[in-house]
Amino acid sequence: MRLLADKPLILDLTRLLPGPYGTFLLSAYGARVVKIEDPFSGDYLKAMMSFDGQEAFIYRLLNQNKEKVFLNLKDPVDREKFLAMVKEAKVLVESFRPKVMEKLGVGYYKLKEINPKLIYINLGGYLEGSEDADKAGHDLNYLAQSGILGYTYKDGPVVIGAPIADFAGGLALSSLVMGGLYYQQVTGQGMYLQIGMAELMESWGVLAAAVYGDKKRVPGPGEGLLNGGVVCYNVYRAKDGYLSLGALEEKFWVNFLKAINREDLKPGQFTPAVKGNRYYEEICAFFAGITVEEALNLFKDADCCLKPVKGLKDVAVESLEEGQKKVLGFFVQK
Repeated sequence: MRLLADKPLILDLTRLLPGPYGTFLLSAYGARVVKIEDPFSGDYLKAMMSFDGQEAFIYRLLNQNKEKVFLNLKDPVDREKFLAMVKEAKVLVESFRPKVMEKLGVGYYKLKEINPKLIYINLGGYLEGSEDADKAGHDLNYLAQSGILGYTYKDGPVVIGAPIADFAGGLALSSLVMGGLYYQQVTGQGMYLQIGMAELMESWGVLAAAVYGDKKRVPGPGEGLLNGGVVCYNVYRAKDGYLSLGALEEKFWVNFLKAINREDLKPGQFTPAVKGNRYYEEICAFFAGITVEEALNLFKDADCCLKPVKGLKDVAVESLEEGQKKVLGFFVQK
């Protein structure tokens, strides 16, 4: 049995990655998702990530279990079709900038008149009323504003290889929809909700900083406990790749040292990961002398939080079926 056993109807007007990822999860939970696209340009993701003349693989993956309807909301006939769908919907999600839906004649208060129980969610870059509310933004911008990007480097910020803010926005969307459906069931009422991905990432940045205490205690890039500043929690170069070591707890650090027969290095667990620190240099030298495979064999029975650093090609899939299975592989129903 699925989480959303009653198959609530969700109208999805979102585009690109964040919204479609969120509604992809909801469809997996059991919702009936109808993706509504403009008949002219549609979802930009179709072409933006297309490399073989077909609709982009990521577009097909995220939208494969959704019904698709093409409507021009500027057209009176199509708008009436849309409003008829709203009457039957439990949830509507969209990702337009402020006032776009109002200009189309289908804003929240208009839709509330038609369906008072509707859960309406806007997934935007910035919250309405904020300084940047009307500005465009993408994942990189949200991470840059959050403090996370500026904290994840030693020699200058790098573009992170995955759209973290987009995926986080999708997760937040699915979470709010689940909560909204419960509220709807208990109260018999609808509500308007909004997610700002910039603000969401800023909240994550605040949490990342709070690990160290108040503002005056936050270390600089590459100097902290969780951003490559200490020996026991770092990425190390092997002969043919990289390995991640996350031995924060003493027991894991001891297990690691026992596996390499270097228990004399125990005092170096939280010392700085910098040249000149003999503990750091000893661990670097150890990893530099073995291959990734040799390391995995050596540590296969050692409980010490050590894993290889994989590339995206290592985790990429070859089919939509395999993709769906792996993307949904983070939870199990029993």
